[in-house]
Amino acid sequence: MSDDWPVADDSSKRCYDTAFEAMRKRLDGLRCERIGPHRLFLGDCREIMPLIGRVDALITDPVWPNCPAGLCEGADDPVALWSAAWRAMPPLIRAVVVMRYDSDPRFLAPVPMRYTRAVFLPYAIPSHIGRMLGGDEIAYCFGEPIPSRAGQRVIPGRAPPAQPARRSSRHPCPRAVEHFRFLVRWWSEPDETVLDPFAGSGTTGVAASQLGRRFIGIEIDPGHFEEACERIADAMRQPDLFIKLPCKQTVQEEFAL
Repeated sequence: MSDDWPVADDSSKRCYDTAFEAMRKRLDGLRCERIGPHRLFLGDCREIMPLIGRVDALITDPVWPNCPAGLCEGADDPVALWSAAWRAMPPLIRAVVVMRYDSDPRFLAPVPMRYTRAVFLPYAIPSHIGRMLGGDEIAYCFGEPIPSRAGQRVIPGRAPPAQPARRSSRHPCPRAVEHFRFLVRWWSEPDETVLDPFAGSGTTGVAASQLGRRFIGIEIDPGHFEEACERIADAMRQPDLFIKLPCKQTVQEEFAL
């Protein structure tokens, strides 16, 4: 180490310790559910993300800019929520953000990573919103693609058609597990950690569990959080026979730094 390397003085250390302790107190008693290698947090992602540690990939379906007011937490100002979330985001290798076909992509401006490509997530049964035929979603991908090797030399840009299982979820905006399996497969690596700070009913976590990734999910709504825990626990009990998955019991605990 160079002799002129800057060393923090006592006042800087005190400021750091004070800020860290204040954050610890805000998160005191926060619920964390461990399900095998996965962690789910009940709370505000803007407060939790600075403390979760290293992650590899973000795969999320945030509150869209055209989300109807009152539909879910954060719908009153999705742009402010999204911008604040990125200010709290841990370092990432790659990021995937899913939005509906009629959501304004300028919403993604706070993402500081290099744009890579769009991936289309078609619905098996098209629908329309007003005069606009569609119902499809678009995944906007940023950062470094997964490594090139046999079986993944060329990264596809269109997922197989799928349909959200609306009747089996209590969430107002469920997503198709098949679509998120596709995104997890092509935008993360086995044994990597996938983060979804807007976990909802846990679709990203189900896909990550099925494909042998570790998952960190954050959800602010207690009802959706419970559903996410149930779905991911079910996915752990029904593993893919060709994917090695660690098996650990579900444990409820307080958040510990």
